[in-house]
Amino acid sequence: MNKPVLVLAFAVILMVLFGINSAFAVSSLEISTNKKTYEYGDYLSINILVPDLSSKMVILHIIDSSNKTSAPINLPITQTNTTITTPVPFYKINFDPGTYRINAQYSNFTTSTSFDIIDSGKIAIPVELKSLVKTLEQGDQSDNAYTSLIRELVNDKIIDIPNYVQSNQPHIPQWFKNNFKWWADSSISDNDFGMAIKYLMQKGIILA
Repeated sequence: MNKPVLVLAFAVILMVLFGINSAFAVSSLEISTNKKTYEYGDYLSINILVPDLSSKMVILHIIDSSNKTSAPINLPITQTNTTITTPVPFYKINFDPGTYRINAQYSNFTTSTSFDIIDSGKIAIPVELKSLVKTLEQGDQSDNAYTSLIRELVNDKIIDIPNYVQSNQPHIPQWFKNNFKWWADSSISDNDFGMAIKYLMQKGIILA
């Protein structure tokens, strides 16, 4: 199984913990997503409608644009209408742009739905990096420490810097280090923070 499908399958399993259930009668199995097109940073929500509670499990398979299929994902069903949302959004490092399909089976019923992930240029930074920034605030606040994080974002194509060449003399303005703190505290968005880094790198103000 490739990494995007594995990550999405794991996220869907976690969604069970955040499920929202209500009663709603249908004559067959129905499945839908809250959007047809997702950008990086968006969360996936899946709504599942079942005709009855004769079976206690919906089985999902997720197929990516290269037709690689996840292992079966078993979701317990306690109500006829269930909505589950992934606890983490789509990140560029885990999901390639393309069309993804979700196949569902409940008792003798089967159905499927699909959604697209597009790269619109919106920047979404993995939330775990905020913990790293907060660690830096308690210790090493050198230019090298902060520019190492920037290099990771650029090398992973989270921040797109055309013709990027790593600098031998990393530099980051002292005043911009406050932006790291504000981002780690969620006072500014991933996109605003990432676009600021991109602009300052293109202007030669940040060297990383």
